[in-house]
Amino acid sequence: MDIIINNCVVCIEDIHDIISLKKQTYRQIVNLKEELKEREEELKKVETYLLYNCHHNWVTDSIDNMNGRQCTIIKYCTECELTV
Repeated sequence: MDIIINNCVVCIEDIHDIISLKKQTYRQIVNLKEELKEREEELKKVETYLLYNCHHNWVTDSIDNMNGRQCTIIKYCTECELTV
């Protein structure tokens, strides 16, 4: 089995090493998901604080959709960049 580590191709042939790699990769994914969840909660708290404490300067603007045919109206604060 070939994998890439630090931009280098490494061949792992021993089944025990492959199982170990699987377990390690699984643990990394679980840890990253947990860290992402914590960061999202932290971001939500910061956004809630800004919502009530920023001296908002609301601006209405439009952005193009991905298909390029329609535009979407958005309202955002130029100070804290929150959108509503």
